[in-house]
Amino acid sequence: MRHSKMKMTGRVLNIVLIAACAAILPSCCKKRTFCNNEQLKVAFTGYDRSSVRTVILKRYMMGDKVMNKALDSSQLVNNTALNTTFGKPDTSWLSSYTLTSGSLQGITYGNDWIIYLPAINRTIRFTDIVEGDKRFEKVPCKDNDTKCTNSIKSYAIEGFWVESNTAYIKK
Repeated sequence: MRHSKMKMTGRVLNIVLIAACAAILPSCCKKRTFCNNEQLKVAFTGYDRSSVRTVILKRYMMGDKVMNKALDSSQLVNNTALNTTFGKPDTSWLSSYTLTSGSLQGITYGNDWIIYLPAINRTIRFTDIVEGDKRFEKVPCKDNDTKCTNSIKSYAIEGFWVESNTAYIKK
């Protein structure tokens, strides 16, 4: 009789231990999730709206010095109302433009880029984009949303080095 009670207690203890491990282990689980790349913040300043209403964004292979063969491109149009309450009325942010063709919406690390302003036939080159070191982070296994961002530290615009994550394209 004593032997069967010990067997029963041992089974109950095993079941309790298995249940505890099943409850604890998933909360301890961590997986590596890769961070999204930050987009370079781009502002056009000093232009009248008609000059920067339409923008063509072209992506090139990193280090392509000639830049004669784009990997892909997009056209973006600024349809936002003129904002005089916040900021200057002659400043347009690329992030407020609407994508009308293609899939590119902004400048990120990993490529060289050209912004073309067709209304005034102006081309602006972005090269040597340097990003931060935050490639990934550990998140709970049940978390499927990437919350980390790998920020832009510096870039070259028309060959001039800038240490910032914002580009002000002045008239």
